[in-house]
Amino acid sequence: MDTIIVKMDIRGFLRFPDQAIKTMKLDKMAKQESSKKGEVVEIGPYADIEVDPIGKRVAITPTKEAKTTSFRFIVGVNSTKSKFLYFKGALNAIGEKIVTGPYELEKEGNKYIFTSKNSTKKKGPWKLIACRNSIANKTMLSIDSRGTIIFDRHTRDAVNTQVNKTMIADYDRVKKVFKLSFSKDKGFINVRTIASHANASFMGTFSSHGLALPKQSFRTECKVEGKTITFSVAALVAEQKAAEKGSKK
Repeated sequence: MDTIIVKMDIRGFLRFPDQAIKTMKLDKMAKQESSKKGEVVEIGPYADIEVDPIGKRVAITPTKEAKTTSFRFIVGVNSTKSKFLYFKGALNAIGEKIVTGPYELEKEGNKYIFTSKNSTKKKGPWKLIACRNSIANKTMLSIDSRGTIIFDRHTRDAVNTQVNKTMIADYDRVKKVFKLSFSKDKGFINVRTIASHANASFMGTFSSHGLALPKQSFRTECKVEGKTITFSVAALVAEQKAAEKGSKK
């Protein structure tokens, strides 16, 4: 079975050295684009990250195109040939802590498998997790289990929540789509803006429309038009109904 060697740093990032990059063909998946300053920059590649909390495993699948759930390989600084992948969220998902040092990733099909030293022989199903940071130029938001709605950097900037710091939420029960209208001070919900994102309390809004909060963070792409954001919760509602139906069997 093919393996590659990576290293974990104190921040929870995995460092992929030049040899690993070539083996995984990450260099061929990356795109070259021109920045606003006219400089050629490397974009991507990306990764699907799946976790198996039962078997204490994490699967990394490199991809060329960004998805709404994608994690991004980050180019190293100071001309280093290494690439970095944020891994702390995956470790949290399998109940493990950051332990610095080298690790082996075993190749299984298109996946590269990280297995915790605390793993057991028992294995569970893979579950895809989503990155909370901005991906490519997609406008994204998420709703966590406490009822906080989080607008990523692209969404925050598109609406300009620094100025438009209040919003009104309308919900179409048939289409299961929310429409958020932002303004300086005419909205009923206050929006807080910080360096990395913007957020607001959405618990009351969910409850008022008979919607249950997600048990885990729900992340989705949204559409921004001027001071209006629209997004669907159809997938969340369907998932909750399926879980409820399964529990009654």
